[in-house]
Amino acid sequence: MSEPSSIPWPAFGGQIGTLIRDADWRSSPLGEPAQWPPALRHALDLLLPSHAQMVLFWGPRFLAFYNDAYAPTIGHKHPRALGRPAQQSWTELWDDLGPLLEGVRTTGQTYAARDRPFQIERHGYLEQVFFDISFSAVREAQGDIGGVLCVVSETTDRLEHERALRRAEEAERGASERIELALNAGAVLGNWVWDITRDHFTSDETFARTFALDAEALARGLPLGEVRQTIHPDDKPAVDALIAEALARGGPYRAQYRVPSPNGSGDGWHWIEANGHVEKNAQGQAVRFPGVLVDIDQRRRAEQARQEEIATRLQLELDLAKTSHHFQLAQAVGGIGVFSLQVASNRIKASAEFYRVFGLTPQDTIQAAKVEALIHPDDRARMSSERTRATGQATLNTEYRVVKADTGEVRWVARRADFIRGADGRPEQMLGVVQDITDRKVAEQALRDSAERFKIMAQAMPNQVWTSHANGQLDWFNELVLSYSGKTAEELHGEGWGDIVHPHELVRVTVEWQHALSTGDPYETEFRIRRHDGQYRWHLVRALPLRDGQVITQWVGTNTDIDDQKSAQMELARLNASLETRVEQRTRDRDRLWRLSTDIMLLARFDGTIEAVNPAWNTLLGWPQEDLLGTSFMDLVHEDDQDATAAEAMRLSDGLTTRSFENRYRHRDGSWRVISWTAVPDDTYIHAVGRDVTAAKAAARALAETEDRLRQSQKMEAVGQLTGGIAHDFNNLLQGITGSLEAVRKRIAQGRVGEIDRFVNGALTSAHRAAALTHRLLAFSRRQPLDPRPVKANPLVASMEDLLRRTLGQHIGLELVLAGGLWPTLCDPNQLESAILNLAINARDAMPDGGQLVIETGNAHLDNAYAARSPAVSPGQYVCIAVTDSGTGMTPDVVERAFDPFFTTKPMGQGTGLGLSMIYGFARQSEGYCRIYSEVGRGTTVKLYLPRYAGDDAEDPPVPGSPPVPEADVGEVVLVVEDEAVVRGLIVEVLAELGYQAIEAADGPSGLEILSRPQQRIDLLVTDIGLPGLNGRQLADAARVTRPDLKVLFMTGYAENAAIANGFLEAGMAMITKPFAMDALALRMRDMIEGKAPSPPSPSVTSRAKPGSP
Repeated sequence: MSEPSSIPWPAFGGQIGTLIRDADWRSSPLGEPAQWPPALRHALDLLLPSHAQMVLFWGPRFLAFYNDAYAPTIGHKHPRALGRPAQQSWTELWDDLGPLLEGVRTTGQTYAARDRPFQIERHGYLEQVFFDISFSAVREAQGDIGGVLCVVSETTDRLEHERALRRAEEAERGASERIELALNAGAVLGNWVWDITRDHFTSDETFARTFALDAEALARGLPLGEVRQTIHPDDKPAVDALIAEALARGGPYRAQYRVPSPNGSGDGWHWIEANGHVEKNAQGQAVRFPGVLVDIDQRRRAEQARQEEIATRLQLELDLAKTSHHFQLAQAVGGIGVFSLQVASNRIKASAEFYRVFGLTPQDTIQAAKVEALIHPDDRARMSSERTRATGQATLNTEYRVVKADTGEVRWVARRADFIRGADGRPEQMLGVVQDITDRKVAEQALRDSAERFKIMAQAMPNQVWTSHANGQLDWFNELVLSYSGKTAEELHGEGWGDIVHPHELVRVTVEWQHALSTGDPYETEFRIRRHDGQYRWHLVRALPLRDGQVITQWVGTNTDIDDQKSAQMELARLNASLETRVEQRTRDRDRLWRLSTDIMLLARFDGTIEAVNPAWNTLLGWPQEDLLGTSFMDLVHEDDQDATAAEAMRLSDGLTTRSFENRYRHRDGSWRVISWTAVPDDTYIHAVGRDVTAAKAAARALAETEDRLRQSQKMEAVGQLTGGIAHDFNNLLQGITGSLEAVRKRIAQGRVGEIDRFVNGALTSAHRAAALTHRLLAFSRRQPLDPRPVKANPLVASMEDLLRRTLGQHIGLELVLAGGLWPTLCDPNQLESAILNLAINARDAMPDGGQLVIETGNAHLDNAYAARSPAVSPGQYVCIAVTDSGTGMTPDVVERAFDPFFTTKPMGQGTGLGLSMIYGFARQSEGYCRIYSEVGRGTTVKLYLPRYAGDDAEDPPVPGSPPVPEADVGEVVLVVEDEAVVRGLIVEVLAELGYQAIEAADGPSGLEILSRPQQRIDLLVTDIGLPGLNGRQLADAARVTRPDLKVLFMTGYAENAAIANGFLEAGMAMITKPFAMDALALRMRDMIEGKAPSPPSPSVTSRAKPGSP
């Protein structure tokens, strides 16, 4: 067993070793050093001689032991801190240091950090210092943790040096941050883009207002020289120099200057700050210069006012040094009034500034009651009174509002006072000062309003927004932060936000945040934040300090989700790893596409010069590459397409993209091919791809013709369905005509003429109804394109009632339910009639044993919800026509296919399957919609939705009048050519009665022979169109060869509108539809002979038939 050593412990030299040996440790929790735990003594043996800065905190109270190298880092705390509990010596930072030490002592895990900030008081004031630290556990023999060994290295000086280096970088970042803050505050005055290569300066309307320039001109683009004309003359040289510097080096640009004030306020000029960025191309040339304007007028003028105030105060201080009235002038400059109030007499003696604050005339003394009377009624409790002063209970320091005696203005006043008391302790005198603080109060209210506006704006922002105190404790979050994290604001307050930071990044994030707090540098970093569902997403986190002068008062921060961007960056990194291989592969693919494409590819200059073509030009157009290079593609374009092609090339030169432009190109064999082009420009060339759509165009035309034939076939099918019922009705009408005429003949033969009018009227009525039926069939069966026009559906449906009843037969009842106030619609009325008739025929076939058909109209509003369930429907207002039968109905699978072309459930030969498909096509072409509702055994409803017409209401057909029948002038000659002898004879008879000289011909050649006689006067040719052999139009054309001014009136039994729509009539021609009233013929002839504008198409007897007549 070894003898105890006689060497004093600790044996090592140095100041700390001496202090430990010489100190009295009997009052220490550890007792004498000889009794200290071996682990502690061994640790000190290692620590004390070390040149590294080391401190050991031992036991649950963390008694501090350190070496000579560490002592200077704690300043005047040494040597008092040696051997004492750490919380007593490091009180100012214990909230920060204590948890770190406790964490290591309880978990045994090492904690390390670089540039860790601490707030420490070591030289009589609180300062922020930085250390690289490593805290590790010191274990005793049994394995228990006895203390925490801290190896530290102060890095404050190094960080100060690095901070200076970063200030240069901060200037550029500051510009972008100012822009972001300006955007948040609504201070942006517009943006611009300057195309440097073309000197083409464009901007938005706000910029134009700021520079007092024409907004439309700036939208089109102006030279920069015109824009800069409005800059203040004193500022132009500096602005020009900054622009030149930015153009030379590229990158950020920032300039502050004045432009004319928009409202002429102030000195007529307004301060703005321009922030931009010069972009260069690969050759280092400046090509583009975008930027924004920020309103800094208030800040600049506030700075100017502050400078002027400082200058004023400096001058006052100089003046004070030269006068004996230092105190009085100081009061005036500071706005401070001094007063002395005698409690016993309640009289005040005060300075001139005191009286100015209250709006009173200066005097030697004044009763306190006169001053108290000026207090705002709501603030009387804040003011001292005679009673409270006498008892010494008056509030000494207070703020209240007064109503100034001279102006009546309400101002805020701050009062600071104290009592001078007598020997008995009672107040004898109140001494104090008052100061007008209205400006401060207004500023405080503005600050509160600004804070409220900030919170409202922050809630509306798409980013997560938060704020913190100057010490870094977070105190407010917008709703996006709370909804994303699933935390309450209370859970995130202070340092609670650390709970949602990814554990792997928490230490780094904390150190970076502490660094920003200590330096005041903008905070910007990226880390993962946990979402409410447990998923971590990457965010870009930024924060800026808000300052009051040089003092940071608050931090404002945002979190921007960049998780998708980070994923894209990782993917980009992966792709870049194989970039060379992919570029090579892509080049081979592009070359292969160029060679093998069946579409023609073109590289050309903007003037049309061809630079390159692919082999498809030879395959498609027969032109080899050598014949095209250096030539203009305009040489191959059809002459009718030259102007449009040149215009499209001009659009490309302006940087616009071409999509689906078509023109005709000449094949080498002389034929023409239709090419559909897609093209994009770059700085020099047009890159274009063309596809031969000649065959597709021909196929489209063929398809359109086929659809037209199918539509006509469907109409004729419907006509066939009508044949049986109409033949029966037509025979009844003919019976009425022939029977009435036979009765007239018998009455005349018997000499009984008194009853002739009754039979004549009966014959005319039957004839009118037959004409109405004929015209309805002609209009329905004619072939023509859709001719949409404003239509009133109710009159149209009502006019079809006779036709529908005959179609349905006597075993099916018809009911029309026509809504009042029905909107007009825009569609082809003839197609609408066709659709209704086809639906009625389908309904009739579905009710073989009879039933009821209801046609109902109404207004309908299809909302977004309905449109969402029916993709083919656009929400809006529609006119609905519903056709409902009580027939057999349809199964759901039949309803599903009912609109398919050629689908039919009728037996072979009884239907084409085109009816409903054509109705559906008509509805879609009219921007409407069609839908079927059906139940087996209960019937079917087909609803036709047609869009509401928002223009002027459709007009009802004019009601024909009964104008007087004009007679002929002397000698007027009319040639009548008509192959039907009875009709020709009637016309000639009427003409003779009216005084015309009528010449008649039975066919075209006979009429032409008369017209070819040079000496024969002909004022008007009246001819039937459907003549055998030489028809009426051919006769008119032949006659106009020798009589170019011949006026021609055609008679036709076909639908007049169909002929007119096809461009049948020329100048000096008109048409009248059979059967016509003789008076109407006479009026039309008179108008044409006198050279009047053609009258509206003659109302046939159809328009005079009464709906519902038998």
